[in-house]
Amino acid sequence: MAYAEAFALKDKISSGKGQTISSGVLFRDDIEIYLYFLDADEEISEMKAPYDNLMIVLEGELRIGLEPPVILNEGDAFILPPDTQVSIHADKPNKYISILLPMERELIKNVEKSKKIKAKDLIDYRPGQIANLTMVKSPTLNLSVIAIDEGEGLNTHSAPGDAMVVVLEGEGEIVIGGEMHRVKEGDTIIMPKDIPHSVKGVTPFKMILILVK
Repeated sequence: MAYAEAFALKDKISSGKGQTISSGVLFRDDIEIYLYFLDADEEISEMKAPYDNLMIVLEGELRIGLEPPVILNEGDAFILPPDTQVSIHADKPNKYISILLPMERELIKNVEKSKKIKAKDLIDYRPGQIANLTMVKSPTLNLSVIAIDEGEGLNTHSAPGDAMVVVLEGEGEIVIGGEMHRVKEGDTIIMPKDIPHSVKGVTPFKMILILVK
């Protein structure tokens, strides 16, 4: 994926009739990120991982084979706890992102697991302020949901690692190395390590921030 260039995550995974397609985005000891496409009636069967799995639907509809089943639509998020054996079925063609956290201790916090949520509803706007909900914080990885009110922003700074922003709602202005990028719901952009950048809410603006150090 290109640095400092806005794109739609769902466009980074192919689709195909009758197919299941996956693409690895990031592989590290402390985090793995994959994109998936499942055509209608396709399935990933008997999935089980020994660590937390944060799933966010980018397009379409997905069914998690729990009892009772959990139906996820575009924008829905779900945290599958460690060692939970399920099937993942597409009632309709769909694309989703899977963020796996293969660490020995519980890492995803401040969010209820095994419950369907809207990622953008994890945090509320605060008038004239910036609100940050920490989901993962470790020496090598930060994962947060951030709400920025209109006109508010994060001043120019650099980060000790690559930072991937996934826009959940609204429109923002991200300046990276002096170049301005307008981003909106569904867009993703990667801010490279040690390159000065700033973030501003053009409208009230929510995003997921994944900082890999």
